[in-house]
Amino acid sequence: MKKGEIDLKRLELRIKSHKFVREAEVYHDLDGNINVLVKQNRPIARLLSAERDVYLDEEGNVLPLSSLYTAHVIPVTSSAVKPTLANSFFQDSVGRPYLELLRFIEQDPFWDAQLAHMDIDAKGKVSFLTQVGDQRIEFGKPTHLEEKFRKLFIFYKEVLPVVGWEKYSRLNVEYKDQIICE
Repeated sequence: MKKGEIDLKRLELRIKSHKFVREAEVYHDLDGNINVLVKQNRPIARLLSAERDVYLDEEGNVLPLSSLYTAHVIPVTSSAVKPTLANSFFQDSVGRPYLELLRFIEQDPFWDAQLAHMDIDAKGKVSFLTQVGDQRIEFGKPTHLEEKFRKLFIFYKEVLPVVGWEKYSRLNVEYKDQIICE
């Protein structure tokens, strides 16, 4: 290597070693410019526990917190996911449905804005706290996502405007073809 020349392979490996980088490509163009293409790992949730506070990306990988940036994502607490298992939980057959649920929320502008917190209890049942109103949504296991969110959206659109946002403190969409309100 000539003096002043940059080792592109080494630079590429160094960039790839950063947890928030999914893919990186470093190359020279015909004019001699160095080009760097980076695909970023994007957080979709923040896993909170007494032992650990980390982000989760859309593939279920654990990402560290950044001292420079705070991602606006749904916080998740769980007594079902042990902090030491968080690295693999969302990638195995048991945790995949929870990752699909987080992806669904993150990709839907309404639910992304409305759901303030997600909890997974010891039995694996999911519940949410909301941004608007004071409801606790008991979602149950992360199955039939579209059906449960469709029921909930209809409730938000047609019932809450009539009875008021403060009428119910608990909504349960866990069971087929019904919404339980208290």
